[in-house]
Amino acid sequence: MGIIGLATLPKNLFPDANPPKIVVITKVPGATAKVVASTVSKPIETELSRLGLVTDISSVNVANMSIVSAEFGYKKGLNAAAVDVANALNIAKAKIPAGLNPAIYTAGDFTLPVDVLALSPKNDSITLPEIRKIADSFIKPRLLSNKNIGNVEVFGGYQSSINVEIDPFKAKKYGVNFDSIVKVIMSNNKDIPVGFIKGKNSFFTVTIYGEKDNILKLENLLIKPNVRLRDVADVKWGYQKRTSGYIGNSKESIALAVQRAPGGSVLDVSKATRAEMKKLQKKYPNINFEISDTQRDLIEQSNTNMLEALRDAVIYTLLVIMIFLGNFRAIIAAGLSIPMVFFTTIAIIWMTGGELNIVIYTAIILALGMLTDDAVVVLENIERHLNETKEDLQLAIKNGTKEVLSPIFAGTFATIAILFPLMFIGGFPQKIFKPLVETLIIALLVSYFLSITFIPLLSAYLYKNGTSKTKIEKLFEWFYQNTIGRLVKPYEGIIKYSNGGGLFRYVRRVVLTLGIIAFFIFSLKNVMPTIGKDAMPPMDTGIIVAHISFSSNETVDHAEDKLKPFLKWLNKQAWLKRSSIAFGSEPGVLSLGSGNLPTEATITINAVNRFKRKLSLWQLENIIRDKLASIEGVKRDDVYDFGATALSSIKATVDTRIMGSNLQGMSKYANELKKGMQKVKGFTSVSQSWDKDFTEYIIDVDRNKALRYGITPFQIAMQLPIKGQIVSLNANLESMNTQFVRLYLKDRFTKNLETLKLFPISTRFGEIPLSQVATIKKNITYAKIERNNMLYSLDVNGYRAKRPVTHLTEDTIKAIKNIKNDNFTIEQTGDIAQINDSFKRMAKAIGIGVIILIMSLISIYKSVRMAFIMILVLPLSMIGAAWGMMLFNKPSCMPSLLGILLLFGIIIKNAVLLIDFYQQYRKENSAFESAINSVTVRFRPVMMTAFGTIAGMIPIALEQAIGLERLSPLADVAVGGLLIGTLLTLIYVPMYAYMFDKKDKNLKGVGNG
Repeated sequence: MGIIGLATLPKNLFPDANPPKIVVITKVPGATAKVVASTVSKPIETELSRLGLVTDISSVNVANMSIVSAEFGYKKGLNAAAVDVANALNIAKAKIPAGLNPAIYTAGDFTLPVDVLALSPKNDSITLPEIRKIADSFIKPRLLSNKNIGNVEVFGGYQSSINVEIDPFKAKKYGVNFDSIVKVIMSNNKDIPVGFIKGKNSFFTVTIYGEKDNILKLENLLIKPNVRLRDVADVKWGYQKRTSGYIGNSKESIALAVQRAPGGSVLDVSKATRAEMKKLQKKYPNINFEISDTQRDLIEQSNTNMLEALRDAVIYTLLVIMIFLGNFRAIIAAGLSIPMVFFTTIAIIWMTGGELNIVIYTAIILALGMLTDDAVVVLENIERHLNETKEDLQLAIKNGTKEVLSPIFAGTFATIAILFPLMFIGGFPQKIFKPLVETLIIALLVSYFLSITFIPLLSAYLYKNGTSKTKIEKLFEWFYQNTIGRLVKPYEGIIKYSNGGGLFRYVRRVVLTLGIIAFFIFSLKNVMPTIGKDAMPPMDTGIIVAHISFSSNETVDHAEDKLKPFLKWLNKQAWLKRSSIAFGSEPGVLSLGSGNLPTEATITINAVNRFKRKLSLWQLENIIRDKLASIEGVKRDDVYDFGATALSSIKATVDTRIMGSNLQGMSKYANELKKGMQKVKGFTSVSQSWDKDFTEYIIDVDRNKALRYGITPFQIAMQLPIKGQIVSLNANLESMNTQFVRLYLKDRFTKNLETLKLFPISTRFGEIPLSQVATIKKNITYAKIERNNMLYSLDVNGYRAKRPVTHLTEDTIKAIKNIKNDNFTIEQTGDIAQINDSFKRMAKAIGIGVIILIMSLISIYKSVRMAFIMILVLPLSMIGAAWGMMLFNKPSCMPSLLGILLLFGIIIKNAVLLIDFYQQYRKENSAFESAINSVTVRFRPVMMTAFGTIAGMIPIALEQAIGLERLSPLADVAVGGLLIGTLLTLIYVPMYAYMFDKKDKNLKGVGNG
């Protein structure tokens, strides 16, 4: 089952960690961002804010579209959240303009495209608008019919529609006004269900089919006696005005973003997509199919690297066992135990419906040192009984196993007890680390079971010919005794020093205690502030994201043209694999460009993995940023690594959010804050999420003049068909495809201001030019407006390379503290908010874990004194943890806090081994002699456990897999903590054990002085 699980389990990079999110998108034709925000988004936000477990309400408002997002707590399921939002919208619809239809979409980790297919023309026989039509009508349904594919979004502009371009002068000639054209098209081009006829033995529906299924029929539509639509307008099958565009691998394309279902496997979806793509390439030979963005390469590389890291960890661990024991039998026992534990753990994950990712593999690697320890401790103790007590084989197996049964159980239980609370702390840490803790617990339990069942049975075979050693084994034994083994005497010397010197022994104990406490305080006070804090450390995935923008008044076509020199340079780079560029937004598309203005682009660049290039990801980012900054007219050039923030909903590493009930002055205040933040060391770029920089034309109607002509401003607005109003649907009944019928003015009447002034307006006194009743003037307004938690909001975002978040945030607060505005409030909503929440939860888990550990040890050993002696050494291991993070140049973060929990589990396991043997010797010896003997006898297994675990963690600490940068602090903490903690455990646990032994108060000084 383990082999089946390894082959068939879903494989992703990390566990799904984003909370449930529902997005409501509403198309508002002709409305500005300000109108959209006040009349559509605000009423929807009000209703959504009343829902249970909602944690954040935000909206992005651009011309013609409202995007409202509601984020919920993890306890709220995605489906339940969607139902609640749908119910809230039913109430909100009564408060928004009539005729609008908000659409609901679910969002989460699954929103990120698994693969993006870029479809471009192979030759002149097909155009992008035609490819868009094929993609919408045929390719998307084909992909969705595959059961492995969750969703497909089509993006790139050129949305097919039938455009009716009216010539106002021809309309005037025939006495036709625009309102009548709209009414005729809407009434005649519609299927009308009349009813049904029901007879005794028959049933028939009655319908009038009015939809025009081709251009010719629509052109010949009578809009007035003897006047057809073609007489006053050009009817064309084209596409609506472009507000979005896509460039895949430097080619103008139509993108198909293929997504997985919630909880689905990235690799399964990608395999299904590429199998379908091969079939589609044959069916559409004139269309070029390419992969322009993918998660697959990253996950496959990471999974391969993790298996290689697991292999290396096994080799390192077995080597440590050989160095410490010089025993091929121990190697055989460990070598058999490791795959059995590995495949049993995978089998349990498979049976419980889990998945494989970096977190799961890391848990298995972390467990290696601990699980081999159980097996080797049993084997080593059986061999000791054979050599020292001269028992027969079966009796030695029985007594040797029985003797270590209690400490192995206590150590395993203690490790599980301290890790267990992390599974229930809630929030982001639980979502990320619960799979790791679950896997560790499974591996530990399997290891314990095998050590007391399989290893004793295996011992009967391994020792059937005695305990004699080969020359190689003797060589390793000699090496141990003359290197690491020599450390036993110094340890014994320190214990003796603490009890020597007559009355001065108390002074010595105080010096030893206060000395280590002082070093502990010094380490935490000086090291921790220096290294700083992160939610999750940066990682080099090989994926670079850039967000650029041009003037809000430019077109998509113009912005695409400006980017061509950059694309030409990019294609020449040896490290480039593929690129994906999405301009603007499209309603209903969340995976590409959601919330972008037409001249804003999100660029995703896939580079070869870090093992195949000389430059780091952050060096590449600097090069790309410089190239983008040199583009003519670029206003924003943020370049950062994929996964730069802990959650996708966090906009930037440092996000200074301005909030207020009024927009006036917000953009100016943001510019001042931006200048302050640009002085902070460590930011690669600083930008604001929106600005007051969009030029609009305002038609200022003179009401008195308009009334003289018997017309109102509203009636004037209704005669200006320049927003691409949808007046009907045109259906091809055979293929079940629909085309929007959109009403426009002919191009020559919309290309400049002067032609608009001459536009004929119908009045009851005849037609007059627009300029007769109105003046047209320029105004600077907002192209985009954002809101958060019922207030207007503007984010000043700071992006970094690798400097810790806390250092950046602290410096940002200092840099802007004197920049104040009484009309607005500011708060830090970047990674620092997640850090504060996660660290509180993790600290709580550590505290609860220690309490559970104390209670467990008291119940196992029936001694409060011994329990606290074992616990007291845990803080001392923090010394090594702090210096370990500094040595590896890593900040304190969630993985490092998990590393502390894991460190505590291993340290307490070693302490258990010492105390267990102390208590056994204490039955026949004095407390001091028992302390000395516990160190002498258990030195080798304690050191082997520590160094075996360190050896297993080396691949993680060295980041031997893509994505391990995120989890390597866990190993850094454990390695540093184990090195120092184990050394201190062998001193202070025995020392305090005999010092506080109530049965032996009259200790005599022993030692040299």
